[in-house]
Amino acid sequence: MNNVLTTKGNIWGFLRHRDMVSVLLLGTFLVLAMTSIFVNPQLYQRSIHEGDIALKDTYAPYDFSYEWDVEKEMTQAARTEAADKVPYFIRRNAKAGKEAISKLEGFFAAMDAESSSEISLPEKIEGVKRRTGIDIPDKKYKILLEDGDKAELKSTVISATEKVLRTGFISDSALTALKEKGVESVVIFDTDPAAGIGRALDHLCRSDNIQTVIDEAIGEYSGDKKRIKQVAPVLIEKYLKPNLEPDEKVTAAEREKAVSAVSPVYHVWEVKKNELVIGKGERVNARHIAQLSRLRNFLREGKSKIFFLGTLLLFFILGFLGFIYMKCTRRLNFLDQPGELAIILSNMLFMIVLVDFIMRGPAPSYFIPMAGMGMMIMLLIDFNSAFLCVTLMCFLVAILTGGKVEVALVLMTGSMMGMYAARGARRRVNILWAGLLAGLAKFVAIVSAGLINGIAMNIYVKDGVWGISSGILSGVIVMVFLPVFEHIFKVPTNISLLEMSDLNHPLLKKMALEAPGTYHHSIMVGNLSEAACDSIGANSLLTRVGSYYHDIGKLPKPQYYSENEMGESSKHGGLTSSMSALIIAKHVKQGVELAKQYKLNPTIIDFIRQHHGTSLIAYFYQKAIEKAKDGDILDEDNFRYPGPKPQTKEAAIVLLADSVEASSRSLADPTPSRISNLVRKVVNNKFIDGQLEECDLTLKDMHQIADAFVRVLMAVFHTRTSYPDDKAAQNNERSNGRNNLRK
Repeated sequence: MNNVLTTKGNIWGFLRHRDMVSVLLLGTFLVLAMTSIFVNPQLYQRSIHEGDIALKDTYAPYDFSYEWDVEKEMTQAARTEAADKVPYFIRRNAKAGKEAISKLEGFFAAMDAESSSEISLPEKIEGVKRRTGIDIPDKKYKILLEDGDKAELKSTVISATEKVLRTGFISDSALTALKEKGVESVVIFDTDPAAGIGRALDHLCRSDNIQTVIDEAIGEYSGDKKRIKQVAPVLIEKYLKPNLEPDEKVTAAEREKAVSAVSPVYHVWEVKKNELVIGKGERVNARHIAQLSRLRNFLREGKSKIFFLGTLLLFFILGFLGFIYMKCTRRLNFLDQPGELAIILSNMLFMIVLVDFIMRGPAPSYFIPMAGMGMMIMLLIDFNSAFLCVTLMCFLVAILTGGKVEVALVLMTGSMMGMYAARGARRRVNILWAGLLAGLAKFVAIVSAGLINGIAMNIYVKDGVWGISSGILSGVIVMVFLPVFEHIFKVPTNISLLEMSDLNHPLLKKMALEAPGTYHHSIMVGNLSEAACDSIGANSLLTRVGSYYHDIGKLPKPQYYSENEMGESSKHGGLTSSMSALIIAKHVKQGVELAKQYKLNPTIIDFIRQHHGTSLIAYFYQKAIEKAKDGDILDEDNFRYPGPKPQTKEAAIVLLADSVEASSRSLADPTPSRISNLVRKVVNNKFIDGQLEECDLTLKDMHQIADAFVRVLMAVFHTRTSYPDDKAAQNNERSNGRNNLRK
C-alpha cells in the first residue's frame, strides 16, 4: 500500500513540475488550435464575397475546370431516369382478404350443419349448395361431407388461403394496365410504402398461375393427405378474389421524391493557365466565386488530411522560428514559467478563434485586432514575448488567409505601434489611445500597400477605415480582458500597481497610524528604489509599490523597531540578543501572512520575503558577541533573516534601499562625501555577504544604483542655514544613531 502511495506521489509530483506543466500547456494549445482550424476551415479563406469589387486582375495559375449553368436536357434526362427506376407501388386490399376468409368459414359452418342432420347424402349435398351458393362437383362435396376430420380440412384451407393472400393476387385487367405502362417491378405494401416488398411484375399471382400457387400452399399445410388435396384447391379457387390494387398516388409521390433528390447537371467550363478570371474593378458575381473556389490560392478545401498535415507542419515551423529567437535572446527558460506560457497561449488561441469569426463576415483581413494580443502580452509579461507572439501569429494568419504579404505587414505595423504606445501605460485611457495609434498605423500601412499595388483610392481608404476600427477594437479588448488576466494569473500591471500605490490602501493607512516611523521609512525607501530603477531600466513602479509594503510585518509589534520608538526607552532593553533578533526577523514572516490576509499580489509578497534576504542582524549579533563568555559558541545563522535572497533586480534594489535609508539616519553631518561613502559601503557589504548573487544585477548596475541613492539622499539632506536649536537636535541624533543599526 505504501509503495502504491509513493508511486502515485511521484507521478503527481512529476506532473506538477513546472517543465511538465509547460509541456502539457503547449500540447493542449496545439490540439485546440488544430481542432479550431480543422473544424472551421473557412477561417483561412480569403475574404471575398459576391458584390465586392476586385482589387486587381486575377489570372488562372494553372488549367482548371469549374461547373456553371444548368444543362437542362441532361438534368431532365437524369430526373426521368431516376423516376423510371422507381417501382410501381401496389397496395394489398385487406378487405378483400378478410371477405374471402369469412366466406370460407361460413362454408365450413354450413358443412357442419348439414353433416349433423339425419338425411341422405344427396340431400346433404343439396343443402350445402343451397346454403353457400357454391357449385362444385357432387364428388367433391361427397369427400367433404364424408371426411372424418373436418377441422383439419378447415385449418388447411384457411391457412393456404391466407398464404396466397399474403403472396398477393392481381386481376388480369390491372396486370394488363401495368404492362402497358412499361412497369417491370412493383412494391407490395399494406399501409407503409417504406415497409413494402419488391417483386418483379411477372412473378405476381394472376389468373393463369393462381392454381399452381394454391396447390403449393395446400401442399405446405396438408402434407401427403390426398383427400384434402382433392377438394381444397377447388374450394379456395371459388372464394379467392384478387387483393392487389395499383396505387397511383403513392407511386407518384415516391417518384417525386426520387426526382427531387437528383442534383442539377452543370455545364463544365474549362479555364486555361494565365486566362483572366476576374479583372480589376469588376464587381464579383456568383460565377466569379465559382471559379475562384477552384483556385487553391484563394479558397482552400479544408477538412482534409493534406490540409491538416500542412497546417500541423506550419505550426512546427513557427515553433522552430520561436525557438531560434529565444535561443538568440537567451530566453530558453520559458518552460520554467508556466504562468507566463499560459498567458501567451491563451491569448494566441483567443486570437485564432476571433480571426475565425472575423473571416466569416464581410470585413477584410486588416480588421483582425492583432494589436490587442500584442498589447495584452506586453502589459502582462514583456515586450520581447509580445514581439515574438505577434510575429508568429502574423505569419500564421497571413499564410493561411492566402499568403498575402501585405496582410502580415499591416497587422505587424499596427501591433508594433500599439505595443510601443502602451508600454508603461499607467491609466486605462492610455490603452485606448494606444489602440487608436495602432489603428492609424494600420491605416498608413494599408495606404502604402494600396499605392504600391495601384489600387483605387476609394478602395484602400475603405480598408484603412477598417484598420482604424481594428485598432480601437484592440484597445477595447485589452481594457475588458486585462483585469481578468490580472486576477486569474495574479500578474500586476502598471495600472493595478498604481491602484495598490494609493496611500489610502487599508494597510498603508493602518501603518501610518500605528507605525508612523515605519510608514515614512517605507515612503523614503520607495523614493530611493524608484530612482535606482530608473537609472538601470528596471520596473520603477513595481519597486515603489513593493517598497511601500515591504515592512508591513512590523505592524503587530511596531514599538520593537527603532523608527517607531518616539523617544521612549527601547523594548529590547530587557531582552536577550537572540530574542531580539528573533523578534526583528519575525517581521518578514508576519508581513507575508498579513499580505495574504489583505490579498496582495504574489509579486508584492515576494518583496516582503526577499527585502532582507539572509542578511545578518548585525547590531544584536555584535551585542551577543560582546556578552558571550569564553567558550560560548554563537551560531551566526540564528541572527540572520530567513530569506530567500532577492530573485529579481527590483527586489535587490529594495533590499539595498532599505539598508541605505536605515543607515543614513546615523549620519550626524551628512556631507556629500559621507553620504557617498555610506551608500557605497552598504552596497559593497551586501555584495560581499552574497545577498545579490541570485539576481541578475551587474557591477555596472550596482554603481548606477549607488549613484542614484546618493542623488536622492543629497536632496533629502540638503544644506541649509543652521539655527541655534538645530545644534541640540544634532547632538541628540548622534546619541541615537547607533540604535538605528538594529534595523
